[in-house]
Amino acid sequence: MFALPTGVLLAGSFLAYDGARVTASITADNYTALLGDGYFRLVLWRTLWMSGAVGAVCVMLGLLVAHYLVRSHSRFRGLVLLIVISPLVSSVVVRTYGWLVLLEREGLVNSTLEQLGAIDQPMKLIGSQFAIVIGLAHVLLPFAVFTVMSSLQGVDPSLERASRDLGAGPVTTFRKVTLPLISPGLISGFILTFAISLGAYATPRILGGGQLQTLATLVQERMISSLEWGQAAGIAVIILAIGGTVVAFLLLIGRRAQAQGAAQ
Repeated sequence: MFALPTGVLLAGSFLAYDGARVTASITADNYTALLGDGYFRLVLWRTLWMSGAVGAVCVMLGLLVAHYLVRSHSRFRGLVLLIVISPLVSSVVVRTYGWLVLLEREGLVNSTLEQLGAIDQPMKLIGSQFAIVIGLAHVLLPFAVFTVMSSLQGVDPSLERASRDLGAGPVTTFRKVTLPLISPGLISGFILTFAISLGAYATPRILGGGQLQTLATLVQERMISSLEWGQAAGIAVIILAIGGTVVAFLLLIGRRAQAQGAAQ
């Protein structure tokens, strides 16, 4: 179910099209045209940078929230967990339009900053990389939280208490005891959020304001607007290749980190 559509996509990326009609035999012209296009390279770099930023933000926030949910005995844990789950209740489009309302020129963010005197005039947030990263991080944060929670729940609290009893402070305990043990969970959370961000379409399309292209929106443009089906298939294959390479590399790092943590 996965291999057959992927194989068809890969085959289509090596064909020349006139609209929906194949006009030539096997050729690498689609990839040559893409890699030789400065605009495509810019979009590729932008997508990689934003996906990495989303992954980093989600992992950092996910670690803080997960640590609170697992280690805290506060009565507000249920409320925090509800807030974390809430983005999964509504659709991606609805959540993204919520950020569109908040980040537009006359939205809550700009109006609040103006009232506080932080800015003199509204900032252009819609159509910026910042808006897309924030929107995607909000959508994908639960994945990172639950992944890190799973790793953190597997860490015996007595190890942390023993570290504190031996004179280590909370920061040292977290850095030398907890962090090495949960590093596979952090890497898994980054993989999930990075891979989903790499192929995300709705959020970049809406918060990008139709001005900021990512690889996913570029596929849609080449398919629908310019009818360059071969190049669109090539871009999709590149997304799969990059995602697969990053996932394989990080999984390798995760296995080594897990082995080192077990040895320690």
